Amino acid sequence: MRAKLDRLDRQLLACLQRDNLQTADRLAEQVGRSPSAIARRLRRLRSNGAVIADVSLISEEAAGHPLQAVVNIQLERHAPHEVDAVRRRLAASPNVQLVLNLAGAFDILILVVAPDMDAYNALASRLLEQPGVRRFETTFVKSRVKATLAVPLED
Repeated sequence: MRAKLDRLDRQLLACLQRDNLQTADRLAEQVGRSPSAIARRLRRLRSNGAVIADVSLISEEAAGHPLQAVVNIQLERHAPHEVDAVRRRLAASPNVQLVLNLAGAFDILILVVAPDMDAYNALASRLLEQPGVRRFETTFVKSRVKATLAVPLED
């Protein structure tokens, strides 16, 4: 369901994407409304699905998982129940940060974090060398240029 967003909603969401720990008082200062009006808006944005989660982004290095890999997966078959089984198995792993369905030469892309190469190899063996996966290609991340979950909010 797509939430209908007005200009104030978009302003609030942009502020939250920069820092979701801001108080209603601070948000009110930024958008020119009262803190109580902001608090009501925020409750509505959360209840209607415009805000789906409030999270903290943690450094992979600080968490002890400095190795990052992008893995492209090609499936053997595309029967819905088989594809769902592979996706569920991938999504259940705490080391898998992202699972995307693709169109093209590969069917699924995952972003994986691991403490080192041995741990990645063990993870790859568990996740990717099971029924349903035809082949996979891994690309290791040398450095991060940009990392955000923010979405553009047009005025």
